[in-house]
Amino acid sequence: MNIWEIIEKNKIELLNKFENILEKNLEKKEKIILNFALEKQSSKEMIELLIEKGLNPNLVDKSKRNSLHCAIINKSSFEIIKLLIEKGVDINAKTNENKSSLLYALQYKNTFEIIKLLIEKGADLNLKINENTSNSNSRSKNESFEDASFLQKTHFTNNSNSKTNENESILHYACRYQNSIEIIKLLIEKGVDINLKTNQNESILHYACRYQNSIEIIKLLIEKGVDINLKTNQNESILHYACKYQNSIQIIKLLIEKGCDINLKTKKNESILHYACQNENNSIEIIKYLTKKDLDLNLNETTNYNKTPLHYACQNQKNSIEIIKYLVEKGADINAKTNIDKTPLHFACQNENNPLEIIEYLIEKGLYINEKTNIDKTPLHFACQNQNNPIEIIKYLIEKGADINAKTNIDKTPLHFACQNENNNLEIIKYLIEKGLNINAKTKQNLTPFHYSCQYQNSFKIIKYLVEKGSDINAKTNIKENSLHFACQNENNPLEIIKYLIEKGLNINEKTDANQLPLHFCFYDNKTPLHFACQYQNSFKIIKYLIEKGSDINSKTYDNKTPLHFACQNENNSIKIIKYLIEKGSDINSKTNEKETPLHYSFQYKNSIEIIKYLIEKSSDINSKTNEKKTALHFASLHFACQYKNSIEIIKYLIEKGSDINTKTNEKRIPLHFACQYKNSIEVIKYLIEKGSDINAKAIRNETPLIFACQYQNSIDIIEYLIEKGSDLNAKTIRNITPLHFVCRNQISFKAIKLLIEKGLDINSKTRENKIPLHFACQYKKSIEVIKYLIEKGSDINAKTIRNETPLHFACQYKKSIEVIKYLIEKGSDINAKTIRNETPLHFACYNNSTEIVKFLISKGVDINAKTIDYRTPLSITINTNKTELTQILLLNDANIFNLKEREIKKKFIDLFSKIYSINEDMDNLFHLNDFSDLIIECNDFSKLFVHKLILLTRFNNDKSILQKFINICYQKPKKVVEDAVNFLYTGFVNFSYIKQLLNQKLELKIQKLLKIQNSINNKEKQEPISKEMKTKEEEIENIFKEIGFDSNWINSKKGRKGLLNDLKLLYKQEETKDFKIIYEENENEKEIKVHKLILIIRSELFKGMFLSVNDSSNQVHDYSGKSFETLNQLIYFFYHDEFNERKEINSKIIKEFEDVKDYFQLNQNSIIDLISFPKIK
Repeated sequence: MNIWEIIEKNKIELLNKFENILEKNLEKKEKIILNFALEKQSSKEMIELLIEKGLNPNLVDKSKRNSLHCAIINKSSFEIIKLLIEKGVDINAKTNENKSSLLYALQYKNTFEIIKLLIEKGADLNLKINENTSNSNSRSKNESFEDASFLQKTHFTNNSNSKTNENESILHYACRYQNSIEIIKLLIEKGVDINLKTNQNESILHYACRYQNSIEIIKLLIEKGVDINLKTNQNESILHYACKYQNSIQIIKLLIEKGCDINLKTKKNESILHYACQNENNSIEIIKYLTKKDLDLNLNETTNYNKTPLHYACQNQKNSIEIIKYLVEKGADINAKTNIDKTPLHFACQNENNPLEIIEYLIEKGLYINEKTNIDKTPLHFACQNQNNPIEIIKYLIEKGADINAKTNIDKTPLHFACQNENNNLEIIKYLIEKGLNINAKTKQNLTPFHYSCQYQNSFKIIKYLVEKGSDINAKTNIKENSLHFACQNENNPLEIIKYLIEKGLNINEKTDANQLPLHFCFYDNKTPLHFACQYQNSFKIIKYLIEKGSDINSKTYDNKTPLHFACQNENNSIKIIKYLIEKGSDINSKTNEKETPLHYSFQYKNSIEIIKYLIEKSSDINSKTNEKKTALHFASLHFACQYKNSIEIIKYLIEKGSDINTKTNEKRIPLHFACQYKNSIEVIKYLIEKGSDINAKAIRNETPLIFACQYQNSIDIIEYLIEKGSDLNAKTIRNITPLHFVCRNQISFKAIKLLIEKGLDINSKTRENKIPLHFACQYKKSIEVIKYLIEKGSDINAKTIRNETPLHFACQYKKSIEVIKYLIEKGSDINAKTIRNETPLHFACYNNSTEIVKFLISKGVDINAKTIDYRTPLSITINTNKTELTQILLLNDANIFNLKEREIKKKFIDLFSKIYSINEDMDNLFHLNDFSDLIIECNDFSKLFVHKLILLTRFNNDKSILQKFINICYQKPKKVVEDAVNFLYTGFVNFSYIKQLLNQKLELKIQKLLKIQNSINNKEKQEPISKEMKTKEEEIENIFKEIGFDSNWINSKKGRKGLLNDLKLLYKQEETKDFKIIYEENENEKEIKVHKLILIIRSELFKGMFLSVNDSSNQVHDYSGKSFETLNQLIYFFYHDEFNERKEINSKIIKEFEDVKDYFQLNQNSIIDLISFPKIK
């Protein structure tokens, strides 16, 4: 009985017969004996005896797992874990997955005692984990023909949706793998920072809400001070995560009670209700709770893609009919469309798990069954495309009136989609054809349903049925692809389909427009556009059959690839196919347009050493060069050095066969350069150097192998080895970038930075752009320890690039942690340093929406109103980029709104202002005073009266009765009526009929007379010079203006008078039912009359006597003549700055005016801000 059997059967007594066990020659499937024993759950006695017999507990397998890793993964007992640690196993050793024993203990939910033991024995608690948290999902084949680009020979794009979640802390990891609250507490007690975030800015609390279902853990983290309103990079709040992933309504309630902002939106503008409708736990209780009246969430809130919560609910495969019904009953818009015009019914038909009852319900509720998306897809198209839809759904839709002949924008019918469906549902295809669908209908690319079937189906019955029903087997696409081409692309196609098509007369040597034969397509992989492959289990039979039927084995595509190139282009190919092609006469040294041979492809696409040896033995030219002058050795070094298990074997084999070790590519790279690009390839690097590779060879940009090792984030071992062997430490690229710059830029071990500095590299060495290593560290490094070390070693903290950017600029620009910003400023960074464009660190922090950094910079005295050379202030940046929270912070810290310049920014400011400050209860109380006259009497300064006017203006839409009160109480003088009539008109709040109410009959007659006179003057001016008659008319106009109440100064201002007359003319030309917006748009010839024009004329300094008096209910007259217009002017300057030659700052008088209002009405701070906000100009 051998050692493996002894361990497997736990025969400890037989193990005693071995005096000493040597690991060598005892491998079983590349396993390590001790690891094998732990996998087999051997007893502590067996493990202890194996170690005593000479087995090294630190020996690692091909995955770099030692005995402790294996013990933890296999959940060995506490005693075995303790034994291994006592025997000296490295507790912090990392596997190929970059995981330590503690990480595995958390991942595999080892006991509290084991985790505590690991920590007590020195397990590193400061690890950062980089782990792929989702699988790569290639693009659905059901969507591959939607683009015309399908017909290009790239066919299918491999769209990876994977997200690498980097920089998870040990606490993140514990939460992700649902460890107990005792373990979470232990980690916090041991000093793990609870405020650490991942590269996606996810906090520990995000992870707890996503992966844990424990309210106690969430309570604990909140009590420990985790920021409850922290947002991820996608603006997802803690509450978003809880709504999407939790099935506990108690957790949702807790978070809201603790102050989670229920109104936060993601970058896609998704609310927490959108996320709750995506929750796969099917919790209607959570939906009901979130739609309570007191939470005031908008049930029809739309995302950036116009998706409502109902769209998400219909899209969610786990949602029940109850949730859909509830949302509709609560007022969800059942007809809402997304930005691509998809309705809830489209989503329901697309949803693979949606039961028929949801579709029935939506149609019963009135959803149009033939509604089309932006590419003209109907619900029936989606239903036929859906792989799991039963025929009952298709039948129901057609019975309810779905248009069976509906076509998409590229003319695809429901039958195209059914034939594209890989579910092989012959019943659906039969039903559609029986209902009269055209079996040979063509898309705009001339694709028929039969083409789709050959491409996607593996059912011979379907192919045969379609042919029997009259499918045109010889139909060709726009680029001359026939059914045989498509069948040869189908990875699931049985040989009988290929044979059947050939027997039916399809030409085996028929070429497409790209010169491709069906044989070429046998090497075509549907999943990626670049790799041609023989991936199919029965592919050898198909290839053999095609060649036997006369397919040209050396036929070339448009880029000169032969079938042998395609065969060598896939790492999973068998040598059997390669041998067969060569035996049948494939040209082994055939070259593509890029001069790449099959041997090049074998290296490039990681074929087995068996295939590589075979090609070389068959006289493949080992030194053949591509257009880039890459030989086979380059590809071996580049692709095998650290990715392929036999890499050193291949390198040795190639060199032994005569490959030139220092041959150069067009970019002057030798194989050693490529070897240094990849991690964990030290054996290859050592071998190449031992065989004479030039260690200081320079590539085209002066990069040495050491620079490549630092640039491509290689291991510290490789960097140390290259230095030890004489690498030039002072080597620089043509941009003067040194190895130290690269290690400060990349995520390489901190030890590498220390090593290079200890070896004498200049810490303040400058690149061509004058960047020093500290700039790179502040731009790229996530850890403060590197930045601290560089500064301690003498790095210039205020060093400037050629753009005058300091390290602090970079830290703020690239959203480094607040700790980095604080440290730089503590060490003397100039907080107001300016770039050549006068940008300060605050500008950069505002660009990047770094709320915490902005607050800190303000607290340290940064110039909040600093201007760039194009007059951009931090406030204008946040307004222009819709950063509401930052705008509020800046405003509350005295950011000057009068520095804003561009009209577009001003408009955005109004929108942002309305979001930040709503009219609150105090303002409502002020507004709803019963007696307006009391308010007017008390407002014994003009500015306060104007404040009241602003309040009234903002409320016109809500209460039309205000207008009459306004007329009756506030305005008696005709001049004011004229001014305010036109002023109100231009705000866009009041339509013409309300304006007419302001103008009594007597005044109206005077205005009409004015206009008539002015019109006659205008006509005379066109015909003759100024006459006595015209002067008389001018005098008459002046007299009327005097009667109305305008003073002589204004009357003498012909420009102001003429402007008012023109505006009144426009006013009186319109019908009473039209509002100003319509008037304005319809009068193309009068568009020069803009909103600002009249306001400037009426509200200029010429009208200081505007409010001559105001009568209150007691007939007491309050004289306002000559009062200051400062408040009004400031508002005008803000909105209409472009029309003024100078700007004014807010002065102390204005501030005092509003303080008086505050004192009298006892308003809070927000109310005062409301008072100085402005009516929206629509």
